[in-house]
Amino acid sequence: MRNILNINSDWILSAEKTPDGKAVHKRILPLNKEDAYCYYLELLGAAPSMEVFVNQEKIGAHTGSYTLYRVDVTDQIVNGDNELDIVCDSEVPCLDASLIVVGKHHFSLDHFGDAGLTVIPEEISTSSASIRITAHAKNLPEDAMISYTVLTTTGTMLANKSVPVSAPEYICHLTNPCLWNGKTSPKLYVVVAGLIVNGATEDQIVLPFGLRNLSMESNGSVLVNGLCVPEKDLIRTLESDPFVYDDMDEDGSFACVELKELCDIAADEEDCRNLLTEYVLQNAYHPSILCWKLPEDHADFAALLRELDSTRPVLF
Repeated sequence: MRNILNINSDWILSAEKTPDGKAVHKRILPLNKEDAYCYYLELLGAAPSMEVFVNQEKIGAHTGSYTLYRVDVTDQIVNGDNELDIVCDSEVPCLDASLIVVGKHHFSLDHFGDAGLTVIPEEISTSSASIRITAHAKNLPEDAMISYTVLTTTGTMLANKSVPVSAPEYICHLTNPCLWNGKTSPKLYVVVAGLIVNGATEDQIVLPFGLRNLSMESNGSVLVNGLCVPEKDLIRTLESDPFVYDDMDEDGSFACVELKELCDIAADEEDCRNLLTEYVLQNAYHPSILCWKLPEDHADFAALLRELDSTRPVLF
């Protein structure tokens, strides 16, 4: 099972800057490294431009302060004290820093920083709902299994199924579901995915989600479960902290995610594509996000957004 170590404290801003004027944040991380585990460094709300070093070896770089950055540091860390350096444009390198410790067999942690679990509501109505659930993993034994459990937020089990890792998709069918309907009914569900190897659960992911129908009228208005969302109720935002969207999910707020600033900070077209991919995959499970909005000069990326997330309209 995974263990998440908070490493927010003890970062020191070096008095010396790099030759190009960037700040250097340092931390010594004592660690009892074990060969049976993998280690991932996770930085939430990473600085606009950053490079990450472990024991003076560069192990990654990231552009964009609105997405989570996660990198495998298993080969670079040692048993004992480890020097972590973040070189960036900011006096604060990130909102939150963690070290994720997982077994050799685990769900994916290196796919654009997402949860390693995709939940796509399909064919939603007040009488029934289908949810396409897929966990992502690689380099697993052929006989490994993935168990899926769908629950209410109070813990009542609604569905459960185990599938082989070779066919990881599960279509869950619910009858008479409670729809997420904004502040009127911000109903959420929870899916738990477990990775089972040799009869033991090696890793687990817990992800909340909501069920609602989204559509868009010809005038650009967004409808939730067939009802138009008033313009005054639509929060236009671009959050770097996903916990803000968690709060919006729970209190029934409506968000239109405006991606202009994300596009503006991209170094080039490829970088913009990567940033948009990270942002959508990391946040697509939030029911409070009703639509993505691109600036008109980046309208060519609409096809990418629809490919990544077929459930939401794309505005301009």
